[in-house]
Amino acid sequence: MLAALFHSTFYYHIGRLTEPTIHEQTNQQIATQDWRSLFPRKIWQVYLTPPKANKNSFEVDSKQLSDSASWLAHNRDYGYTLVGDDGAETLVHQHFAKNATLLRIFKELKNTGMKADLLRYMILSVKGGVYSDIDTINLKPIDSWVPEIYQKDARVVLGVEFDRLNGSNWGEVHPDMQFCQWTIAATPGHPLFSYMVDWVVTALEMFTAERETTFSELHVSSAEVMKLTGPSAWTDGVFAQLQQYEPDLRSLSDLSGLTEPRLVGDILILPIDGFGMGQAHSNSTNDGSIPNDAFVQHNFRGSWRHDKRSN
Repeated sequence: MLAALFHSTFYYHIGRLTEPTIHEQTNQQIATQDWRSLFPRKIWQVYLTPPKANKNSFEVDSKQLSDSASWLAHNRDYGYTLVGDDGAETLVHQHFAKNATLLRIFKELKNTGMKADLLRYMILSVKGGVYSDIDTINLKPIDSWVPEIYQKDARVVLGVEFDRLNGSNWGEVHPDMQFCQWTIAATPGHPLFSYMVDWVVTALEMFTAERETTFSELHVSSAEVMKLTGPSAWTDGVFAQLQQYEPDLRSLSDLSGLTEPRLVGDILILPIDGFGMGQAHSNSTNDGSIPNDAFVQHNFRGSWRHDKRSN
């Protein structure tokens, strides 16, 4: 029942937020500009205080930010921001103050993984630039991510995390294919991210209501985090937007097996190695080498799984 409600509610939001007059007006305004002129030279990462820690005395272990140096080294002249609790609160109140449920989520929710998921969508919605998890390594400069042929039309760059191909599915991933959200690049104001903010708020509100609990008392499994706020939810949101651009797309399997970047509307999808090299599935390069089309490597050290409100 919950899944059906998520589905119908999410697509209601998609329809409501993509009125043709708004979308056409936006396209007209940016039609003569390209990725380089619209894309903010900003890098965003998030580190929220763990639930058991005292926010007044907590300090980040610098070792946990060792991978962040790669982003600075490859992208000189880019601004870098590590968003913490105060920065998250400021963003919410400055740009989303009219959304009472969202304000309650950030005030009450204990699960830092879910809050970090929501934050990346919010940041990219209003600020643009590149969001990437702190356990990612930047392999090549951001300026090289969008091929020349797509510079005029690309507004979002994303990668594949899982591609079932002819193999079996994995337990917690989206059937057939999953887009990663450990790294995302976008120009500000893209409707995909307002969809995702709406999606997460609605999903969490419905989930807590069905469980007869509150945001502050919410207990979730890692699989539920994936479906409510994480890459599975992200994949649903992305695919719904892709279908707005190409109605002939019937399932995620229609995008399976990419070996070159594919532009759908204004969303550029990178093949598996773009952001997902080094994995033992999906035809990801996993022989110790770094392929030419690899831009990011994920080290899968997510600490959110150990939050006390995660299980």
